[in-house]
Amino acid sequence: MWVRRLSVTALGLWLVGCGAQVSDVIAKSPLDSAPETLEQAQALWDAHAVSGYRVTVTQTCFCPPDLRQPLAVSVAGGAVVKIEGLDQPLQEPHRLDSQRLTVAGLFQFIAESAKRDPYKLEVEYDSHFGFPRRIDYDGHPMIADDELQYELTDFRVNAPD
Repeated sequence: MWVRRLSVTALGLWLVGCGAQVSDVIAKSPLDSAPETLEQAQALWDAHAVSGYRVTVTQTCFCPPDLRQPLAVSVAGGAVVKIEGLDQPLQEPHRLDSQRLTVAGLFQFIAESAKRDPYKLEVEYDSHFGFPRRIDYDGHPMIADDELQYELTDFRVNAPD
């Protein structure tokens, strides 16, 4: 492992002489690559033992406009404790699947979706925590309105109580 770090450092110093930034080389280091599978992502998430967090979730779906806006979601103990619309007040919060607004719920959505052999299921995971940063789902190319996208941004771990 120290050989890899030494190699990255040496490469960074060489590239600095060529005008590149060391931070560019380190940022692209394979040591910090994002998980590629659901299992890897869940293991990384579990290793951090995050009990509470706040995240902005934007979902694209065949649903009312107020549910397609960015939502500030606060989670404690695996359950949603607060949801706020960031562009406008939520008109139909009862139509939200609050389970899918949690990391655990999104992991479950990914697992269940993969079992159905969807037309499209693309997931990008966070390289540090392992949560899904973006999910793009389409169950069938000939079925309208079954597409779903989730994008998670502004993730922050809450301080322990």
